[in-house]
Amino acid sequence: MEANETNGLLRIGVFSRLTRISVRMIRHYQDNGLLEPGWVDPASGYRYFDAQQIGHAQLIIGLRNAGFSIEQTRAVLAARGDVSLLSNLLADQSQRLEAEHEQVAERVRALAVMSATLREKPMNYNVRTESLPAMTVASLRRTVGTFADEGELWREIMSRVAESTATFPAGGLAGATFYDPEYRDANVDIAVWVQTTAQFDAVDPLECHDVPAQDVVVATLEGDYSQMGAVTAAIGEYLAEHSIEAGPMFNIYRVGPGSDPNPAHWVTDVCFPVLAL
Repeated sequence: MEANETNGLLRIGVFSRLTRISVRMIRHYQDNGLLEPGWVDPASGYRYFDAQQIGHAQLIIGLRNAGFSIEQTRAVLAARGDVSLLSNLLADQSQRLEAEHEQVAERVRALAVMSATLREKPMNYNVRTESLPAMTVASLRRTVGTFADEGELWREIMSRVAESTATFPAGGLAGATFYDPEYRDANVDIAVWVQTTAQFDAVDPLECHDVPAQDVVVATLEGDYSQMGAVTAAIGEYLAEHSIEAGPMFNIYRVGPGSDPNPAHWVTDVCFPVLAL
């Protein structure tokens, strides 16, 4: 290209100021095939850009600000002539951002809990051994996505017991048993259950069975479940101190979301059945 052919082109510094993109990032986008100079002087190596590339560069920055990676940006730019593909790519990014937003919100909540925990004096959760009497329960056991999905089981079991012949004692217990032998972040094996007056004819997947009397190590959590880790830590110390072998953890919801929407009023007995001393 002859020298006079740089007429109508912008040197990289000017292009940088007009697009508000640093020269370093312009070179980065060039290296990744997103923003090619209109011409590169073979003698000096100076890069020149067409004024029409300003809009293209601003699209790249806009996509970056919307969280698109280099690879995703390349795919979006290539799909500008395909409305259907472009819509799918933008919808996929929207879903990713919603998931990231929830993750950030969860971290903010966790930070608030830890801030309170680190500032407060350790609580006494009154870990103790109790005997639970035998009872009959209606139960529903499934593997759900996460612990947060326990509510789905409660909605299902309440619907199914309402259609059954089960009857319930005044002040009967309700709870959830967690069967995984180790902690799991996903695909959690949970059974929710409610005490019934007697045996009844259960229709699958609802089950009815007798639970024998048992000794349990128990601690009472008052309030929401943000302090569950502190409660189980206190129980762990008790189990170790008394050389107790324990079975699957279960919660008894003395007051829970189903009976009171205010987390400050919730009362949960966190229990570990005693298998051996």
